[in-house]
Amino acid sequence: MAKKKNPKSDERKARRQAEKEAQEEAERLFEEMTLKRKRALIIIPIVTLAAGLIAWFVLEDKRLVGMSILIGGLVFLLFALGALGASVKPRDRGRSGAIDFGGRKD
Repeated sequence: MAKKKNPKSDERKARRQAEKEAQEEAERLFEEMTLKRKRALIIIPIVTLAAGLIAWFVLEDKRLVGMSILIGGLVFLLFALGALGASVKPRDRGRSGAIDFGGRKD
């Protein structure tokens, strides 16, 4: 005798499949953004160096060289700290059991 199909079981399977696909998509997007951040962390110092060299050799202005290096350094620092913070993966708080408040201290 064949087993009856349970509609709740089918819904659970569909929900698990959808969650799995969403997780894979999120991981793919995370990897793409990581590559973009790495490229930017390489490009920012190159652009800063180019601006400093142009100011030094073409415009012959020492103050402009200093300002370009200062601004480029600050942009690099802000972007590097932002990339560091963005690389931290959040915790899974989807289940109520994932939150641990520790033991009671009475």
